[in-house]
Amino acid sequence: MRARAVSAYANNQVQTGIHASSPAGLIVLIYERVFDYLKKGKVALQNGENGIDSFVKAHDLIQQGLLACLDYQNGGEIAVNLKDIYEWSLRELIIARLEKSPEKIDMIINVLEPLAESWAALAEI
Repeated sequence: MRARAVSAYANNQVQTGIHASSPAGLIVLIYERVFDYLKKGKVALQNGENGIDSFVKAHDLIQQGLLACLDYQNGGEIAVNLKDIYEWSLRELIIARLEKSPEKIDMIINVLEPLAESWAALAEI
């Protein structure tokens, strides 16, 4: 019973945090989850595993959480540039999985981190 109560409380805290977040704050949360899954997948590759669950989740978050939410009408050139970066990261993620390359995962993280930092700065405004 106690475990269910703790789980319900944790879920409520997550939901409350999401509802209270600005759009930029939500993007930051998505980036954080993408990084979590990329890092888990990288560790799996380093351990000789395929890390498919982590990579599929990272892929889905990039595609459905970052790429699908771009506003081309209001975002203009920035939205187009972000689209190109997100699509590149999806392609590189597939290649990294096929080649079992932790280095390519690092490359994806290194490209996305400055974007996440920029979104975090916007979320604080």
